[in-house]
Amino acid sequence: MGTVTIEAKLTPKLLEELEKFIQEGWYADRNDAIRDAVRKLIREKKLTKEELNILKDVEWGLHG
Repeated sequence: MGTVTIEAKLTPKLLEELEKFIQEGWYADRNDAIRDAVRKLIREKKLTKEELNILKDVEWGLHG
């Protein structure tokens, strides 16, 4: 699978925090950190959507 290059603008504070993670060895580079952040965002949003669907199902089951 290939990759696509995108441009992202970060505030100086966000970039500083990102660089700290890289310096501490959490990530190899900015690309690695940003990919991980996007994966986590997608996983979080999917979970939220699934949770809402479950709540709707429960509500329907309780009240028809």
